[in-house]
Amino acid sequence: MVALPSRAALAVVGLSCCLLPSAARLQTGVIIFGSSEAASAGVAPWHFAGKFGYSIGSGSYDIRVRLTEPADMPSSLDLEVFLDEDWDRVGAISVCRRAMLARRTHILRLSTEWSPWAGGLLEQNVRPHIWYFALSKCNGLGDSLVKPFNGTNMPLAVEYELRLQQADRSELSIEVRHMPAAVAIAVVCLSGFLLRFGARCGEFRRSRGVLHTVIRALAAAVALQWTAQVLHLLHLLAFERRGLSDSFVGAAADILFMLSQVVSSTLLIVIAQGYTLDRSRATLTDRAKRIAAAIALLHLLLVGHDILQGEHSDRHHENEGFVGWALLLVRVLLYVWFVVGVKTLQRDGGLRLQPFLSRFMLAGSTYFLAYPVIYLVVQLFAAYLQHPILEIGMVVMQTASALWLSDLFLSRGVYYQVSTLSESLLPGGCSPSSSPSALKHD
Repeated sequence: MVALPSRAALAVVGLSCCLLPSAARLQTGVIIFGSSEAASAGVAPWHFAGKFGYSIGSGSYDIRVRLTEPADMPSSLDLEVFLDEDWDRVGAISVCRRAMLARRTHILRLSTEWSPWAGGLLEQNVRPHIWYFALSKCNGLGDSLVKPFNGTNMPLAVEYELRLQQADRSELSIEVRHMPAAVAIAVVCLSGFLLRFGARCGEFRRSRGVLHTVIRALAAAVALQWTAQVLHLLHLLAFERRGLSDSFVGAAADILFMLSQVVSSTLLIVIAQGYTLDRSRATLTDRAKRIAAAIALLHLLLVGHDILQGEHSDRHHENEGFVGWALLLVRVLLYVWFVVGVKTLQRDGGLRLQPFLSRFMLAGSTYFLAYPVIYLVVQLFAAYLQHPILEIGMVVMQTASALWLSDLFLSRGVYYQVSTLSESLLPGGCSPSSSPSALKHD
């Protein structure tokens, strides 16, 4: 049968989930500060701390800090707040000159005890904006900061908590503000589809004697997607209400959704290689297991790497940067593999397969190219719109694929007539050798 991911792939799932930092709008972390001369060693005096997309209205931000170890002399930090319209310029100048572009600055006293909460309101009147927060140890000295600032040559470790809220006290950034409703709709639709799919599977099993491997694999893909959407909804609801959510839940949702896509991709690839269409390739099931394991492991490595990166100032949606482009390349390569397989079948399969293969080529091409197209289109939109467009587009793509494949496998259409699904396993049924579904070679 078409296999689900190998043990190695599942190990990646566990590792990715266990190593994740907490995902929350109560953003926490430990930053290591150094002098400007130590910036090349990764201990610069200026660090990005977080970002948040505020909807129209007056949102709030609050922060507190403390030293992880006592310092030899009193010290302080600056919280610098930047508007998205200025952010590109911030990255273009030296770290200790960035304060001149900050819209707000707060001085935070450092000790081993938590500092008092400091913060303010950020008002959006025309459109939503993403605000960026950074912690600086430059203390207004510009590029002249070259000496240690805590009385020793040791770097300074600072723990911080940054709480960010919308005007209505929601903890959701504008990028995911409406995602709970969208995901809830997806869960309801998928639940209805699962009930209908289960009923049709029951009818097929009663008439044919057993569920074919491709139907069981599709059932696994749909179950993975449904579970992923349920976990994603729970993650967002916890996020919205408390500002905190278990990082395992969010990571598991992302990985299960990717596995659902892997199963669908594998189904299309193995059918394009002749599985169920060419009885001379009956051993393709063993090859399908290797295909599924390889595709799953590659996708999981990329997604796991993406999740472990955590939040970054220039990351506005899943699969941003290298991982996104790598996944795009993988999908294009899978598409090429799929097209080569279908064209081979069109050349060798005879006239009986041609009507089905033409439709199959169109549907499979749409599926494999959907992610590259969506990913490229997303780049044209404002940063706060990229996440919902990508997420909703991918859910629609995967759901449409499940609907099409279920109709392909469970209705007695062209595919049923030319494939091994038409071979009865009930007593007195047509034997494989006498079935007309065998592939003809002209």
